[in-house]
Amino acid sequence: MSGVVAGFGTETAMEQAFARLRAAGIETETYTPRAPEQVSGRSLIPLLMLVGGLGGAAGFFFLQCYALIFNYPFDTGGRSLLAWPDFIPLTFEGGILFAMAAGFFGYLAANRLPHLYDPIDEVDGFREASRDTWFVAVRTDDHEQIRRARELVKPLAPVVLAELPS
Repeated sequence: MSGVVAGFGTETAMEQAFARLRAAGIETETYTPRAPEQVSGRSLIPLLMLVGGLGGAAGFFFLQCYALIFNYPFDTGGRSLLAWPDFIPLTFEGGILFAMAAGFFGYLAANRLPHLYDPIDEVDGFREASRDTWFVAVRTDDHEQIRRARELVKPLAPVVLAELPS
C-alpha cells in the first residue's frame, strides 16, 4: 500500500487539508499531538468496559451460586443456600476485573496494537507528530487519488510532503 503524507506547522492548516481531502472523497488519517476538533469519533471503549464489567459481575455471581447451591450445598445456621449478600464482594471484584481487562484489550484493538512497524514511521519529520507537527496521511493503492491528494494539499504549504514508503 502506498500513499502520501503531509505535515503542517499549525492545527488550522492540518484541519483545512483534512477538510479538503474529505470533501474530495479521499479517506484520510490524522497524526497529531492532540485530537483535532474537526475529527469526531466517539470511542467504544467505555461501552466495552461497561459490558465487560456487567458480564464479569454476572459470571462471578452465577459461579458462586452454582458452587454453593448445586455443587457444594452447605447449611450454615439454617440460612438459605442462596445467601446473595455474601456474594457481593467477589461479584464486585469480578466485575471490576473484567471491566479493566475489556478496557485494556479494547484499547489495544482500537489502536491496532501491538503494531511494531508502520511504513509511515519512515517519513522524515514524522516523529514530530507527537510534539508540534500535524500530519494528514492518505493510504491507497490508487495512484490517481494520490495525485489528487497532492494537488489538494500542496497550496496549503505543508512543512513535510512525502510519499508513503511501500
